[in-house]
Amino acid sequence: MGGRAWALAWGIAAWGIAAWGIAASLAAGAAAAPTGTADQAAELWARGQYAAARPLLRRLALEGDADAMTLLGLMAARGLAGPRDPAVAAAWYLKAAEHDHVPALRALADAFRRGEGVVRDPEVAWRLEARASALDARRRPSRRP
Repeated sequence: MGGRAWALAWGIAAWGIAAWGIAASLAAGAAAAPTGTADQAAELWARGQYAAARPLLRRLALEGDADAMTLLGLMAARGLAGPRDPAVAAAWYLKAAEHDHVPALRALADAFRRGEGVVRDPEVAWRLEARASALDARRRPSRRP
């Protein structure tokens, strides 16, 4: 998954910018028929329409999309468009981390560091963060001349 919409969604998620509200009619329509593209889900996320984005993200996550899995984890962790549930958040982060998704690895590391949704384990947190850092370093272009 890529595109400007995901970059915007990740930027909002990473900085914790508050949502402006949920469009109830759009959310009801999306819940009834979870169809749409990843960019549509990301656009709903970026506008703070988490209830409308959730069924699209869930469908994408079940199809193996690690970005969608991580966003669903973030929604559960923060209680966006539903109750706050750290255990569900950790489960989604774990699914995405199995795809070597760096943001999910970092979120899961944070969960283990804090003991939110999982048993507190600083050693596991350290290992997950080390894995994320190694993957991140490999994916960044070299700045050597």
